[in-house]
Amino acid sequence: MDRSTKGERRRNLEEALGGVYPEEDQEPLVETLLLATEKEKLQYNQLQIPEPVKEDLLMLLERERVLIPLETSKTIAWEDRVLTFKPCETYEVPHIVRNMLSRAEETGRLDPRHAFRMYLREIGEPKPETMMVFFDHVLDNVENGRISAGKLSEIEEELSLEHRMGTIIAELKGGGVISPCLRDPSTLSYEVNPFLLKCRL
Repeated sequence: MDRSTKGERRRNLEEALGGVYPEEDQEPLVETLLLATEKEKLQYNQLQIPEPVKEDLLMLLERERVLIPLETSKTIAWEDRVLTFKPCETYEVPHIVRNMLSRAEETGRLDPRHAFRMYLREIGEPKPETMMVFFDHVLDNVENGRISAGKLSEIEEELSLEHRMGTIIAELKGGGVISPCLRDPSTLSYEVNPFLLKCRL
């Protein structure tokens, strides 16, 4: 990638992120997420940012589910992931987030729908158009950052996707769209990635 193209991609990403996080210092945010578009995983010591700034930024990006720490207190659910700020700490970049950032480098816009469509194509989903409608319904039915398993079943039935729920949940989890909430055993629900909700067009 030549210098002019890299500069253009940086400007586009900064424009996109500035619309979502106008109160944040853009330089470390853009630097970190430029790196995130290139890699599935990042390490703490790869981020060349002053320590206090780095820790604040990582807390924001973990809260927004843009970067997910690999270390966990119990399960692989997002709610159990743990930030430690150790030099070797590793973070994964959810697939759909990586697609969003990569596209934003080209267009200056963060577009969850385009990113999900790319993901469906990458995994060879046999019913991409129906799954795009499913994705829209998921985002439309979020309450307090979550969607219930019952609501997902209703959407499945409405779209005539019966008997595919296990596959659909696996695809949504694998893409970084949802993660199970396991701390309340009385009800099964899923956290919906807040970065998608914040960037929804």
